[in-house]
Amino acid sequence: MTVLGWRRAVAASAAIVTAVVLAFGVAWLATDRSRTTSYVVGGEVSRIELAISSGHAVIVGTQSSTIEVRRTDRYAFGHPARERRSLSAGVLRISSSCPKIVVGACSASYEVAVPETVSVSVRTDDGAVRLTGFRGTADVRTRGGAVTVEAYCGFDLAARTLSGDVRIAAACSPAHLEVLTRSGNAVAQVPPGRYRISASAGGGEAHVSGIVRDASAPFTIDMHSGSGTVTIGGGL
Repeated sequence: MTVLGWRRAVAASAAIVTAVVLAFGVAWLATDRSRTTSYVVGGEVSRIELAISSGHAVIVGTQSSTIEVRRTDRYAFGHPARERRSLSAGVLRISSSCPKIVVGACSASYEVAVPETVSVSVRTDDGAVRLTGFRGTADVRTRGGAVTVEAYCGFDLAARTLSGDVRIAAACSPAHLEVLTRSGNAVAQVPPGRYRISASAGGGEAHVSGIVRDASAPFTIDMHSGSGTVTIGGGL
C-alpha cells in the first residue's frame, strides 16, 4: 500500500469511528430516561437495610409510623436498575444494581422516610448518603461517596468511608458516634458537654474544641482518618 493509500485508509477509519460515536451519542440522548416511583411499606419493621450499587441515598426522619420510599431512576437504552425487596423477621431489605450492558449506564437513588423506632443500615459504592432529622440508630458505609448528617438526634451513629468526606451535625449528644475514613476529611459538630474521645488524623492529633474530654463521660466519640483531617467541635 502506498503512503497515500495508507493515509486514505486511516482517514476512512477515523470517519467510521466518529460516525459510530455520534450514533451512540444520539441514541443515548434519544433513550435517556428519568423515572420516579414511590411506595409505602406496611407491616412491622424494626430495621432497614439499603444497598445501592449506583446512586445516592437520603434518609429522612419522620414522626409517622409508616415507611415511605421514593426511588428515582436514570437510565438509557431501556436498562434501568433492578430492585430486590424483602421483609422478613422485621428487617426490610432493599437493594438495587445495574444490569451488565456493553454501553450506557444507570443509577437508582433513594429517599426513605424512617420512623425513629427503626434502625437503618445504608451501603453505597460511590453514591453519597445524607441523613436529615433522623432520630434512630444508623450505620452508613460508602466507598467514594460523601456522608452528610444533619440535625441528628439518635442513640448510635456510625459512618465509614474509603475516600469520601464525612460531615456530622448532631442536635443531641449521641451515646456513641463513630467515624472512620481512609483518606477523607471528617467533621463532627456536637452539643457542648463531656465526652470520651478517641480521635486521630493522618497518624497525628485531631482538632478538638468546645467540648470537654472526660474518660467517665456518658457519651463517646471515635473519629479517625488515615490521611485526612479530623475536626470535632462543640456547639451548633
